[in-house]
Amino acid sequence: MIQNTPAASSGAESTPVAPPLTSPRRRTLRQAVRRTVRRTKVRISSLPLNERILYAETFFQAILASGVLAFAGVFLVRLGAPNWLVGLYSSLPALAITLTAIPVASFVQRQRSLVATANWGRFIFRGTVGLFALLPLLEPITASHVLVGAHALMAVPGSVANVSFTTLLGQITPADERPRILSLRMAINGIAATIFGFLAGQWLDNAPYPLNYQVLFVAGLAAGLISIYLLSRLRVPERSAPAASAKAPRRVSIGQLLSLIKGTPAFRSYAIASFVFRLGQAMPQALYTIYRVRTLGSSDAWVAILLTVQSALSVIGYFALGKLLRRPGFREKLWLSCLGTALYPLTTGLSRTPAMLLIPAVLGGVFGAGTTIYLTDLLFRVSPDDNRPPFVAADTMLANVAAFAAPMIGTALADSTTIVLAFYLIAAFRIVASMSFWHLLVRPGKRAT
Repeated sequence: MIQNTPAASSGAESTPVAPPLTSPRRRTLRQAVRRTVRRTKVRISSLPLNERILYAETFFQAILASGVLAFAGVFLVRLGAPNWLVGLYSSLPALAITLTAIPVASFVQRQRSLVATANWGRFIFRGTVGLFALLPLLEPITASHVLVGAHALMAVPGSVANVSFTTLLGQITPADERPRILSLRMAINGIAATIFGFLAGQWLDNAPYPLNYQVLFVAGLAAGLISIYLLSRLRVPERSAPAASAKAPRRVSIGQLLSLIKGTPAFRSYAIASFVFRLGQAMPQALYTIYRVRTLGSSDAWVAILLTVQSALSVIGYFALGKLLRRPGFREKLWLSCLGTALYPLTTGLSRTPAMLLIPAVLGGVFGAGTTIYLTDLLFRVSPDDNRPPFVAADTMLANVAAFAAPMIGTALADSTTIVLAFYLIAAFRIVASMSFWHLLVRPGKRAT
């Protein structure tokens, strides 16, 4: 290559000169990146081991949840499942968790190692996801029913993992640092969901069907196994196990759960408000996929873009909420976040093209982050540290009662009216449900006893 040097332009003999490897601007940028990486490494290395593990673990957990399982419902629609079966896909896991919540809580309460308990639950759950790769070998209608049934059954070990991990999280995170850790975990989760949700959509659109879904499910299994390995490295003192506490009963019954709810006004107030709100949250879950794919004709790649936008906005929200949680006005922020979620079904119903679905994706990311982090932190505040599994079980049971009934209500509304009108009615219900948080009996900094 002949460079346009002064010598060449003046007619003098020129020689080939290699272009510079880096320009001053590129060198400056590279140095800035290196400095940022070094500072990040220093900051990460200064964190406690358990905290580093929690951040790494949630990254791979997000690959499974947002990069794989988020498309399992889309796969069900691609198989030609009727609307009622898509509704059952969303609701049956909740029924399974509801029916087993008390035995699960009692089981977790008796375990000496919450890490091992959570990992065994996760292993069974994630192994089932890997088996989804075999579904295309069956007839579509048979595969549809098997997918719905397996999705319901795997919810039980998933519940064991959830109750164990939630209890464990409360033990290994200091109360004053918990909002920061929770928000950062969710931000990392959102980053991973943003990246891998987008990549998954591109893969599904460009790879041949059904191989695209088969590879995706196997990838989800691999990410889940890495998450299990990371969780196994958590360091929890043996004496911190729930079974070692003299105050915690070794078995949990429905009478004890009712007594706990009745005897803890803060938790009772939270339980009622969150149950009503979750009804509104779960009603349109099956309708979103049906509306995106069947009504508006969205491709897998476009569904991935919507999920990516929503995850990216939630990341910003999680980073901001870590600081906002420490400021006054906790109840007002929670209420406004829940109220804002009414905009998601409303704007979805107003969407007439796949591109218009970007609006609810943005709104869902912004307000969804708020409700997730506020409700999670609130559960820790209204449940005592030395006896948390029964409270987590009660919350899980109520949440899944709502998750079971609500999607069927949503699909029934759509079938009896129209899917668009159903979205409008659900938005109105969410507005009413959000009002229940205004009278919460809990305040930030107050601990349940």
